[in-house]
Amino acid sequence: MLQRLSRLFSFTPKQVVFKDWNIVRGDKVEVISGKDKGKQGTVLMVKRKFNTVIVSGVNYKVKHMKYHDRLDNGKVRKEFPLHVSNVMLVDPETGKRTRTRDGFLETGEKVRIAKKSGAMIPKPVWNELTYKERHKNIKDGPKDTPPEIALKQTYEGINKEAIKAEFEKWVAEREKEAAWLIFPE
Repeated sequence: MLQRLSRLFSFTPKQVVFKDWNIVRGDKVEVISGKDKGKQGTVLMVKRKFNTVIVSGVNYKVKHMKYHDRLDNGKVRKEFPLHVSNVMLVDPETGKRTRTRDGFLETGEKVRIAKKSGAMIPKPVWNELTYKERHKNIKDGPKDTPPEIALKQTYEGINKEAIKAEFEKWVAEREKEAAWLIFPE
């Protein structure tokens, strides 16, 4: 019993998050340690907060879920995260794992270069675009407010003089009512 409680309240140091990442979603990587050593796959997800990546076809575990028509007895094979130090980028020329260094093109763009072959490893093109590119050609709909109306100033602020006059009028009425009151001595 005491061992279980000590596990619940034990101190676990916070994971130090890496600042510089060479691996992004869509990269082809190879596992360099663990039960799936030597397997290659593409990065499905990068979890920078935990320094882990999810690679397709690697680190499968069986997850038990509620029974469905589509599921086989409620068991699902699912990829689980690997620590980023356990994977390396694959050289596009040789097809083997490689270390990388940063280089710059003539335009000043930063690129990844394989140390073994010197080949440039391009960053994968994502289907999702940046916010600006997604909203570049959007037309105003019937429920959108035009910019000239949205930017028009309609609030003038509080009229302090009117509020003060109204309060003074209210005080004068209360004083008048109080003057008519007669209190027994």
